[in-house]
Amino acid sequence: MESATQLGAALPFFPAVGLLLGALIAAGDWALRPLLAPTVTSALCVVALVVLSGALHLDGLVDTCDALALDAAPATRLQLMRDSRARDPGALAASLLLLGKFAAIVLLPEAIRTSALLLAPLVGRWANVAAYWGYPYARRTPGASLALKQGATTSRLLVATAFTLGVLVAVLGPTGGLVLLGAAAITHLVATLSRWRLSGLTGDVYGAVTELVEACTLVLVPLAVGGYVR
Repeated sequence: MESATQLGAALPFFPAVGLLLGALIAAGDWALRPLLAPTVTSALCVVALVVLSGALHLDGLVDTCDALALDAAPATRLQLMRDSRARDPGALAASLLLLGKFAAIVLLPEAIRTSALLLAPLVGRWANVAAYWGYPYARRTPGASLALKQGATTSRLLVATAFTLGVLVAVLGPTGGLVLLGAAAITHLVATLSRWRLSGLTGDVYGAVTELVEACTLVLVPLAVGGYVR
């Protein structure tokens, strides 16, 4: 019970961990850009996002897409998510996500490239907290995700949201709130699909939410500040 309580207490710090990860990615990109071609540094950013997170969320995306694509009852889909082997839908989804992140980073305008790399992991991990708080959990077996779900209180969501929004506004100005709204919409879409196909969310789905919101943030940041306008 104590360890479960401690896991729940960690939720407000998820965005801060994302911000630290983003700072490492942005700093590495800034240091390497004078030395390497832009496409190479962009590819290295994608690699770093996977490696520094231990591919944990990417694995969740693979398992989620495998389960959602299966023509079976929710209980069967949930059982499939425990299979460590990747099937065609999950492998394809992971490949497209990584390609999408690479394309989004390559196309980032120079003026806001560092900001977008800094903010994407932050917003992705805020979405993780929001998903734990806002949607039902599909499993009842003990585990880290169930403990986090049980610890996802409104006060902890508010702390995570205040921190995330504060950083977004500090970096992007008032339009930073639009990025958070976009992330919330994407989180809701993924969670709604998961509730339909799985009767709730799982640890893998939370990972998928993080990955998808992180990728979309790389697009939302330039859109929010008009960075794609030439």
